[in-house]
Amino acid sequence: MEGVGLSSSNFEKVSSQCLLLRTQLDQVSELKRDAVLALHDLSDLAENLDHTLRPVKEATDDLSRGLANMERALRKTGETVEQMEASRKLQRYIDQGLPRCTTIEVVEDYLENDRVGELEREDNDLDQFREYLLAVEKLEESMKFLDEHFGGVDSPRGVRERSRTRDSLLMAITHCEVEFSNRLMFVSQIEQSIVAETKQANFIATVELREDTIRHRRNTYEEENPNSPSGADGTGSSRKVAYLMKRRKKELRLINMLAEAILNVNTTNASDSIFSSYADVRSTSLEEKIRKMMLRNFPDDFNLQTINMLESEEDALERLLKCPSEKLQNMHWEDIQRHARIWIYYVENTLSQVDHERNFARKIFMYEKDSDTAFALVLKSHFNTIVSHATGISKSRKTPEKVFALLDMLNAWDKEKALTESMLRSDSSSVEAKELAKRTLEMYNLMVNSVRDTYREFTDAVERDAVGQSKGNASGSAQGSKKGGGGVKWTPTKGIKVFMNMDSSPNHSSPSQSSVPENGTIHPLAAYLIQYCRRLQEFPNASKVLSRKSQEGMTPAEDQMVMAKIIVKLLGTLFKNLKIKVQRMSTFDGKTVHAAFGKYPNKMKQELLEQDTQSFTDIFLLNNGNYILRSAEKFKYSDAIDTTGFLKEMKENVRRHTKSYLHKSWRLSVEWLNMISETLEKHQNMNPKLMQGKELAESEKRLKHLLRQFESTWKIRYRTQRAWYVPDPELRQSLKSKLEQYLLPDFVECAAALNAYVEASEQAHLKRFF
Repeated sequence: MEGVGLSSSNFEKVSSQCLLLRTQLDQVSELKRDAVLALHDLSDLAENLDHTLRPVKEATDDLSRGLANMERALRKTGETVEQMEASRKLQRYIDQGLPRCTTIEVVEDYLENDRVGELEREDNDLDQFREYLLAVEKLEESMKFLDEHFGGVDSPRGVRERSRTRDSLLMAITHCEVEFSNRLMFVSQIEQSIVAETKQANFIATVELREDTIRHRRNTYEEENPNSPSGADGTGSSRKVAYLMKRRKKELRLINMLAEAILNVNTTNASDSIFSSYADVRSTSLEEKIRKMMLRNFPDDFNLQTINMLESEEDALERLLKCPSEKLQNMHWEDIQRHARIWIYYVENTLSQVDHERNFARKIFMYEKDSDTAFALVLKSHFNTIVSHATGISKSRKTPEKVFALLDMLNAWDKEKALTESMLRSDSSSVEAKELAKRTLEMYNLMVNSVRDTYREFTDAVERDAVGQSKGNASGSAQGSKKGGGGVKWTPTKGIKVFMNMDSSPNHSSPSQSSVPENGTIHPLAAYLIQYCRRLQEFPNASKVLSRKSQEGMTPAEDQMVMAKIIVKLLGTLFKNLKIKVQRMSTFDGKTVHAAFGKYPNKMKQELLEQDTQSFTDIFLLNNGNYILRSAEKFKYSDAIDTTGFLKEMKENVRRHTKSYLHKSWRLSVEWLNMISETLEKHQNMNPKLMQGKELAESEKRLKHLLRQFESTWKIRYRTQRAWYVPDPELRQSLKSKLEQYLLPDFVECAAALNAYVEASEQAHLKRFF
């Protein structure tokens, strides 16, 4: 040990220390082992304790839940008792009912006796209204509470309380509905009273006037006219009108509160009932207002009393407005015209009230959908009348004038069409409003299609010249077109029958030969269709309705071009029709031919007859073509018509028929003059002294024959054409000038040659042939 430098004493100390450390480590290990055993025992003890405390905890939790349930049950019982007590207390308000609405007679009596102050104090029922409606709202909450807590519980008391609360709520809503109807009627009476006092034609012109405006107008008039009687200023008593307008405003507020309270009740019957009540009151008031406006605004030439002169105007208007659609379809055209005018007046007066009724509904009902529903129900009966009459007129017998009646009706409906389209496009519109809008749009389309079908069948009849057929043939063709087109039977009016020469005799199956005027002047059908075209141009919607190619948003120039094409087609069809008429007629019967051409051979008779027939055709088409041309040049859309080339075409027709008339009528006379001139020229070139007697006799005989032929031809032309007439002075003068240019040169030459021959041969008797 010395070798390592450690003394024995130190070694022993280290050894003892190591021994001590070892002993301490053993003690620590022993303590650790004891601690582990203690912790294990403690864990077992804790586990045993947990097993012991768990049932206690569960029992404690159950006890807490039971206490919470008891607390909720007590609270629920308290709320139930409170709701029951509240509903019983509310029963007092329900039994008392709403403040009753007064009547217009009572109000006017107070106003006439200058007791406006008393009236205002007695009518201060706004607070009572609010208390009652608040009671209704609380009663509804009680009903919801009882339904929620006792809905599935078989409790006699709960059933009894629910039944009592429901009965109270229904009674309260019934009171609200009754008062809603009464106050609506009262407002309508107030409006009528204001109109009567202000002497205004319409309440809309008065209702927007403020109280201070009426008072100022009244005071100003009294200052300028101190001795004037009351109401002479045209506004009536300013104080009375001011009070009525103020009262109306207050009543509208109360009605709005009632409507809100009724609609807040989640029952279908309540909603249907309030809308039905609103529609009944406002529709009746609107109908009365419209009829008064119609009777006041009817023109003097319109007489309602057509059937019974003892019938009052009100009864006559009632009868006309209630005429069913089926009866309208079978009426004569004169009655249809009458109903069309009634329809237009009714629509115009209804449309004048539409905005007011819509604003009124918006003041009563809070939500747009509810106001649209009420508005649609108010207009439903009026629109039913409008649709019924429009349907009956559209499906009635087709006549040319029916086009104008329907165009007038469509023009009057254009504003309402925009309204119905807006109702269809609106997302907030109710089902009733959309159904009403769809029905009116269907009516509009029916009228448009009726105009187009009527006009098409009229133009087709003119084009195929069904106008010249007998009644049986015309009816047959109309029925045939009905199978193909599905339209109503074509029924011209009495006037158009005359123009179109539809033979009313059932025994005649051939075309009437009187369909063309005997003097070749303007045909009545041409005059009728010219006036027809003029009237078409008076309707701004004619091009859009009659042409299927017309589109919305067209420029005025495009619209005029569409209308010009419609007119050009009709006038072109007219000219073709006139050609057909004149081509299938015979100008002269057998007696006339024998009297005029009895001395001539049959071949010459036929040739002269054909020439005169063609001449008459030319003069007839010349007159009518010139009439169509001059009329078209004065049309409203003459520039657009000229663009189509129609005027140029008609000018060419006039020129061609003028030339044809001159050639067909006077060509033979010119030929006779030329032959006479040639014969006279031969006589001048020959020496009569050198000619043998027989040859000279033959030459003179030939000359006399030519002179007689010219004389006879001239007389025939005069005899046949002296009854012909050219009504247009300008055309008549032009035709005379051209006739002179056509005849005079040859006639003058022939006359000069004949005079020279007569002087040379001393045969003056020849002049009597010329």
